[in-house]
Amino acid sequence: MRFYVVFTLIFMFMLLVVLAQVHRQARQSRRAYVLTLLGGLFVSMFLASTRLMPETWPMALARPAWWLGYGTFGLVAYMFLFQVVLFGIEQVSRLVFPPLAPRLRSPRALLAVIVLTLLTVGWGVFEGGDVRVLSRQISSSKVLRPVRVLVISDLHLGALTLDSRLESLVRLVKGQDPDLVLLVGDIVNDHPESLEPQAAMLRSLKPRLGMFGVFGNHERYEGDARSAQVFRWAGAELLRGRLVDLPGTGMELLGVDDPGRSGDVGGVVAQEIRALARDIDPARFHILMNHRPLAWREAVQPLGIEVMFSGHTHRGQLYPFYLVVKLFNPYMGGWYEEGGLLLGVSAGAGFWGPPMRVLAPPDVLVLDVLPAAPAAVQ
Repeated sequence: MRFYVVFTLIFMFMLLVVLAQVHRQARQSRRAYVLTLLGGLFVSMFLASTRLMPETWPMALARPAWWLGYGTFGLVAYMFLFQVVLFGIEQVSRLVFPPLAPRLRSPRALLAVIVLTLLTVGWGVFEGGDVRVLSRQISSSKVLRPVRVLVISDLHLGALTLDSRLESLVRLVKGQDPDLVLLVGDIVNDHPESLEPQAAMLRSLKPRLGMFGVFGNHERYEGDARSAQVFRWAGAELLRGRLVDLPGTGMELLGVDDPGRSGDVGGVVAQEIRALARDIDPARFHILMNHRPLAWREAVQPLGIEVMFSGHTHRGQLYPFYLVVKLFNPYMGGWYEEGGLLLGVSAGAGFWGPPMRVLAPPDVLVLDVLPAAPAAVQ
């Protein structure tokens, strides 16, 4: 809950900055400005109330409230960004070209900001549903037959998830004809008790070698038992600090849960990976599911685990906020290879918070694991 309080306070700060700029540009009277501020306070409280809304309320009420609340957050975020940039240009113009400054705080400037914001948000809503497929191949003499692995991350099922978009994702996944589907965390976002119909769509995938999953941080926020029920509805077996053999493939699959808290998350995950690796068979090819792209160099590579799949970053989701996220995540998305070992980081198939993605398209990962002839002995 503390996170959502901070989230709401950030929204209120951005909204106050936007409304102050609107006051200057629209040349509002003091009375109109006070009424605008009160309206802004109401919107802020409405955004906060979406998380406080009882999850027993039907989706028919929750979904429009969440889309309105978090959609407004996206609008305000980009208006804040454009207004701050415009204010900065205005201050510079005062020094280098003073006649331009009044135009940058005029009604026309406000109209330009509104149009630019609407175009950006409109694109973001469209891009949020345009899921890409990022493909890669890897070969190993340990593998007995070809296996196609498809990875879904950060779907964030809940009030913001539209059935039409989930149906489109399921069609996309089926079109890839995967042998194995991996759900690498943050599949559940909110209202877990209401997610059986959406989980049933995932259950229809029925890959030949099965569907497996691990918890991300959002599953831990919602509660382990409630989140686990959603995975069961989806027909996915949870690997919570376990490994399983994939019969007839020469492969073993490992999974660790996200700790679901702040602090030394990388250290905790590395410790869990090392503990799990005591049981692996070195003669087999290994795939590890680990929600956050952490501990790859510290634990996974020294253990010789051939592939690790992660998500969590969303590629920043909203550009240029990507630049802030990148400060804390060196592996933002895509494929990374070092020493013949592979890390695949999905930007996620859904979104969190504002129901949009800007210059950070959603994706699923597809890895073809192929058998290779053993090296000839000299």
